[in-house]
Amino acid sequence: MIVAVAGEKGGCGKTSLAVHLSGWRACAGRDVMLVDADRQGSATLWVESRLEREISAPKTVRQFDRGLRRAIRDLSKRYDDVVVDIGSGDGAAIEAVLRVAHCVVIPVQPNGLDVWTIQLLDELASEALEINDDLRVFSVINRASTHHAGRDVSAAAEALRTFEEVGYSELVIRERSSIRRAVPAGLLVDEYRPVDRKGIAEVEAIHRLVYGNLPPLSGSVAGE
Repeated sequence: MIVAVAGEKGGCGKTSLAVHLSGWRACAGRDVMLVDADRQGSATLWVESRLEREISAPKTVRQFDRGLRRAIRDLSKRYDDVVVDIGSGDGAAIEAVLRVAHCVVIPVQPNGLDVWTIQLLDELASEALEINDDLRVFSVINRASTHHAGRDVSAAAEALRTFEEVGYSELVIRERSSIRRAVPAGLLVDEYRPVDRKGIAEVEAIHRLVYGNLPPLSGSVAGE
């Protein structure tokens, strides 16, 4: 299965979701390739950190510009799962991946500027669906305030429901220190301590959205 995490705006949490999807699939025993198509290389650093500590990790490769679509297609024939982390605002890469992916997740921060960028992605998805019948594209509200009384999330959700091809998943991930700190440490949110059950549940929901099941959690969390 080919899955991509994409977005027009930086800082929306793309890499955090990409490493969790690929990392949990690898922990489940799948043969996974994480394609780092973001020039910042954060996903690659996350994998290297895990390998140094001998923690289960997906394989990774960096790929940009020309040949990205062909490379993804080739990798999908050799791996159980391919997860692509696309650089922010890389329209050419987003367009290429939409044409071959089975699922694309678009994290959006709950503010007007981020939500407006979905219009372009909605248009690209519409064009891609003409040649890729298997494509599903979802938006996810990410890095939302933990203050549930705020109106930003409800306003963003209302706007996201108006797009035709980018379906709003109805999922919201809050700004959790567990998620923010886990990834730079080379960890998944369920491996981070102290245990943050709310953060785990929110990111788990993305895995279920994409793959239809829950990810394997570390033994101490799953058994508690």
